[in-house]
Amino acid sequence: MSLVISGIGTGGHYYPALVVAREFMRRKISVVFLARRGMREEILARGSGLPVFCIDPKGFYGKSIRGKLVSIISIILSIAAVSCITRKVVGLSFGGYGSLPLILSCMINRCPFYLFEPNRISGRATALFAGKARGLLLGLPPAKGVPCNGIVTGVPIRHEFKNVRAPAVEIKKLKKILILGGSQGARRLNDLAIALQHVLSNDFEITIISGPSDYLRVQQQRIRSTRVISFTDEPWAEIATADVIISRSGALAGYEIMCSGKPVIFIPFPYAIDDHQYHNAVFFAQQGNALVLRESEADVNTVARSVQTMMDKKAGGNGLISDAEQKIVETIIKENDL
Repeated sequence: MSLVISGIGTGGHYYPALVVAREFMRRKISVVFLARRGMREEILARGSGLPVFCIDPKGFYGKSIRGKLVSIISIILSIAAVSCITRKVVGLSFGGYGSLPLILSCMINRCPFYLFEPNRISGRATALFAGKARGLLLGLPPAKGVPCNGIVTGVPIRHEFKNVRAPAVEIKKLKKILILGGSQGARRLNDLAIALQHVLSNDFEITIISGPSDYLRVQQQRIRSTRVISFTDEPWAEIATADVIISRSGALAGYEIMCSGKPVIFIPFPYAIDDHQYHNAVFFAQQGNALVLRESEADVNTVARSVQTMMDKKAGGNGLISDAEQKIVETIIKENDL
């Protein structure tokens, strides 16, 4: 065993982790993927043919005193479990509370580990442990200083996002708006989409990708040609046919959309830790066809005007790194003689 990778958390953690793990596998380097049993990251990792080791850490921030105690105990138990597979290996963490067992077990066993930080503002785990890591891999250029010298690698994204193309035979009758709420703040964007139905003219079609908790409510309020579809792991087909996209600005989602070249309106989630989504969005807007609206200014009329403005933009290139997984893998191989 050469590498242990943790992608525990949301899609912003496990999708990039899986892309990198597959690249290591392609180069015949053995990998073990840390996951929570029964969760999405385990299902996807096993589906990719990756060896999986399951642990069960719980989140800490935002919990009650009892919840914080449960979190601490779960992380201690997870560290004990992971320590048996982190001897003479290299660790690679993709952030979040789920990264703590891998980081701390590597430190206990005196093994090198790397941190991947996707956002322009470092997360708590990155800020705490970057000085102990052998390397800090950055998805986006940092908005402010980081604890040690980092390497900007770009954000690893699935290859389908690198080749987004509208169907060649499509005869478009409607202008298509795609609204993506993401895992945080989806309800606010769903409400905005519902309101937009009554403001935009009839030659617009709105597609809302909604999570299961809000799907029925949104479906009941749709009118005309509005489409409501369930959350999907494969949004590239919808992105390919969209004229304008409205989205939050998590690092992964933003990177995926920007790589499609489609015009996008970013409305950062205002309660993201350290306002990191806003800083991500500002960077994306500097790269190409992107506009940033604070949620406080994103009333339905302002968004409708912004949609009209972005409709005049054409799909185009961007200045983003497209081979992030290769840069990450090559850096780790070179520095550790794998």
